[in-house]
Amino acid sequence: MRFVILLDTHVLVWCATGDTTRMSSARMDQIDAAIIEGQAGVSAATFWELELLRRKPANKSLRLPPTANLRLRLLSDGLREIAPTGDLMVRAVQLEDEGFHKDPMDRMIVATALQGGFQLATADAQIIAWANHTGRLELFDVQKD
Repeated sequence: MRFVILLDTHVLVWCATGDTTRMSSARMDQIDAAIIEGQAGVSAATFWELELLRRKPANKSLRLPPTANLRLRLLSDGLREIAPTGDLMVRAVQLEDEGFHKDPMDRMIVATALQGGFQLATADAQIIAWANHTGRLELFDVQKD
């Protein structure tokens, strides 16, 4: 079965911690169901970013389990993982030519969504603005009830 929702890193954190103060509980339930059905995924690089975030002293309040443990749990629950290819990495850099901002992780995540034809679950204002401006990226609105 082909999955349809790609999770941005912050959305993965909110789902893993059950943070409904930043995301509607209805959308969290939809994402949880999509994970179980194998219809939600992340870029493999998301786990790299997550581990970097966990290690920052300012982020100790996230209370996330070790990234390796969280990854294994989420994958066993049904979350899909997409390994970045050389083509995808080149595409991520080329997003700058289309007015996308310079954050390399955001570029990698957006390139993954574009390449796979996935909806991107994000609350990132810069990504949302770019998607609305270009019409090239389908978004999964995490605030919608």
